[in-house]
Amino acid sequence: MTKIMATFTHDFATKWELEAHIKRDHDDFMKIKDQMIEFGMIGAEHGVLFSQKDKHRHMGVLRFKDVAAYKKCMELMNGADWDKEITRVNRYESYVIDVELDI
Repeated sequence: MTKIMATFTHDFATKWELEAHIKRDHDDFMKIKDQMIEFGMIGAEHGVLFSQKDKHRHMGVLRFKDVAAYKKCMELMNGADWDKEITRVNRYESYVIDVELDI
């Protein structure tokens, strides 16, 4: 089975917008987390860009067991109530995981 990884990068003009987004994003994600796992999400993590003056970026990475799980989870996410009122620049990318390293 081919695993899939999706990245969600959000850039904000201010630290306040970033912080508001992170809180809301976490709360909204927790509402659908169990269903995402049921659909085949196998991992989720997020981080904040650091050591970059005046850059406010949040990135989430989700991993799925296969393409079908990815499609079902993305459909669920697209129907969720995210923080669209917070202005940002979004970038979404999906990858086939071709190698996994055990470290």
